[in-house]
Amino acid sequence: MNKTNKILIILFITLFAINLNYGQEKRAYKRGYSKELAQTFSTFQKDLLSKEMKLWKRHHEALKTSLSDSQEEIVNDNSMSKRQRHEKIIISLDKNQKEMVKKFEQRTDTIRKKFYESLTEVQKTLIKKRRRKSSLCSNNTS
Repeated sequence: MNKTNKILIILFITLFAINLNYGQEKRAYKRGYSKELAQTFSTFQKDLLSKEMKLWKRHHEALKTSLSDSQEEIVNDNSMSKRQRHEKIIISLDKNQKEMVKKFEQRTDTIRKKFYESLTEVQKTLIKKRRRKSSLCSNNTS
């Protein structure tokens, strides 16, 4: 009986770990574009997306290194939600940090503008298909 219990526990833990891993992968994919849409991207569009990601990572690291000790405490405070931490960090940014964020937003906006200008009608349709209407929009149309 003891051996059977150990096997069952190991089996349960393994299944639980696999389920967690699968769930995390599935959620991570949903943040991006659908597979159907991603297959239609040209090399130019893929280059723009990778350029945006590289730029975002570089600016994220630059901003991260400029944080003060009190700002780092806010970032590491797990008692707040991500949104609350984000709001507190934005409020606590000094003039130089705000300027850094503003320049970052301008750079990424130019890349995003080029990307959206390069989309075909089919791609635009696929993007709109994935979006959900907010409850406010559906209430206003009634």
